[in-house]
Amino acid sequence: MENQNENPYLIDLYDEEDNKVTFEHLDTIKLEDNTYIICIPYDDAEEEVTEIVIFSVNTEDEEDCLEQVQDPAILEKVYAVFKERNQDLFDFED
Repeated sequence: MENQNENPYLIDLYDEEDNKVTFEHLDTIKLEDNTYIICIPYDDAEEEVTEIVIFSVNTEDEEDCLEQVQDPAILEKVYAVFKERNQDLFDFED
């Protein structure tokens, strides 16, 4: 069992209701003048990844904020780049 403190790729994010959710950062992609963070919800008991989350990095009041991408066209473009860059690290199902 992996200790959360030993994994440098874990990040804690807080939703609008101030609930903490831990994600594992998989990749950062710059595409069309935007930066996207690809993560999976972290669960050390889960053996298979069933969901990825793509965040866009937005700057508000000189501070970076992450916002979950909802636009299907952007999700498709970013995911295609992610798959291409990480094809040797992960088994992707289409």
